[in-house]
Amino acid sequence: MADEPAMATVIHIHEDDWGMRRLYPISAAVEVADEVRAAQAASDANRAPDGSGWTQLHVIQAPTHDYTESGLSFARVDAVLAPILPRVRRFAATAMAGFGDGAHDPFGTYEDDAYCYGADATCFIKLDGDDPLVRQIWFQAETQDAGRLRALRDAIVALDQLVPSVIADYWLDRTGTVGDDAFLDDYMRLLGGAGED
Repeated sequence: MADEPAMATVIHIHEDDWGMRRLYPISAAVEVADEVRAAQAASDANRAPDGSGWTQLHVIQAPTHDYTESGLSFARVDAVLAPILPRVRRFAATAMAGFGDGAHDPFGTYEDDAYCYGADATCFIKLDGDDPLVRQIWFQAETQDAGRLRALRDAIVALDQLVPSVIADYWLDRTGTVGDDAFLDDYMRLLGGAGED
């Protein structure tokens, strides 16, 4: 236990990372696949000539279906996630100006009772909605730590058992059904860096 890294008391991310990896109910699968393709096409078409950004911004369109339709409550999700990933109640998403000691981004998001589960900002699951219902679920995975990725996978599978879901990853331009073991195995390998070119 002494060699394990300490768990975060706050998860603080850059605002650009918000929701780039998402879970959606399976009823949104067709819309989600279309949007992942549209985002990739926009990225390709609008890449800056010098390769350091984009000339136009693509806004990801939310599908018409979300988790509220299934009646998924924060309490149900907490009951399955808390044994897998620790809940981190303090969450922040800011521009770079919000990252310094004592800094506060007036346009940032700060939560003191978030439904966020994970070790730190490199690997977590975040729930959003209006209590008592979850509307959106998204996650981050910027780690090659096999134990953290295994816990993330277990958490994603546990969520899928509550409401069958699809993954939409706008960083990796991937989408697939959580219940498809071949897809999930390949996807988790990509997250861990084993499948990168």
